[in-house]
Amino acid sequence: MNSLRKLLIKKVIVYLRVLRIYYYDMRRFYRYSNVQQDFTNEDAFKGRLTILYHVIEKGLTMPETRMGFGQPVVEDLLGLLQRYEDLGYNKTALEFKHSIGVLNEYFNFHEESNFELPEVLVIKHKAFVNRIGLAEGTRQLKYTREEFFKFKNSSFETFSQSRYSSRNYIDKEISLDVIENCIKLALKSPTSCNRQLNRIYVVRGTEMKKKVLQLQYGNRGFGHLANTILVLSANISYFQGVNDRNESYINTGMFAMSLLNAFHHYEIGACPLNWSVDHKRDEAMRALLGVPDNERIGLVVSCGYVPELFEIASSPRLEVKDVAKIFN
Repeated sequence: MNSLRKLLIKKVIVYLRVLRIYYYDMRRFYRYSNVQQDFTNEDAFKGRLTILYHVIEKGLTMPETRMGFGQPVVEDLLGLLQRYEDLGYNKTALEFKHSIGVLNEYFNFHEESNFELPEVLVIKHKAFVNRIGLAEGTRQLKYTREEFFKFKNSSFETFSQSRYSSRNYIDKEISLDVIENCIKLALKSPTSCNRQLNRIYVVRGTEMKKKVLQLQYGNRGFGHLANTILVLSANISYFQGVNDRNESYINTGMFAMSLLNAFHHYEIGACPLNWSVDHKRDEAMRALLGVPDNERIGLVVSCGYVPELFEIASSPRLEVKDVAKIFN
């Protein structure tokens, strides 16, 4: 009985420790992540601006851009930009400037295509432009297939700068040999203490792909064109303590980046798709693919051969000075 009591007490102590450390993470996430959508600081604004302008960027680069797409997003972005300016936040910030550029490109695109957007939306945009001064529109990136993979065998620096996520695919099957070669290259990614925890589900059948994409829900306009969908997970049984709680995501992320680079080397376009879902979608994906309960799904990837001519979202990056804090 004493040994049973000791075991029970030990389990309760471990459980409470897990709760405490997850609360430590939750408190910070709740305070700073803008989960409440109240935009309490400049970074929260920048994060939301990026999400909204990227929706428009993606729409402009779709295989078949739907005229008049994304109007509610455009309206939200205009309103958020005005609030950002009213609060006196940094108007030289990349997120603010690029949002304006993408909006200008959006309206220019529809004007050049002789498509009439709702007058109220056009007026709101013109009023904002008049308020801040005319800014140049962005241009999404146009590539030929040859140009896109031109540096597939170049130095690491050149190769890395040449890879972009692609949402344009043609109806051409990727052989299982090529997919397996890409996975083999990705398996060389660093892992926590060399624990072999990465798992990958390769989905090729049309009906199964459709079901996976419906659960992911961030692939509208291009996901159905992908030849193969990959679902990446990590086996959390390999982790030994509560301090390992985030290691699965870190390992999945490193594995995914290596996989994306491998696809680029093999002249295959690919795009990482988030798995930021609620428990119901997670459970549905597990049931669909037979993912064991001891694996944590981290990411979905679409891939396929690219057309002869296609577009890529410009998606600019911050400078090193904006992200690096150096201690000598």
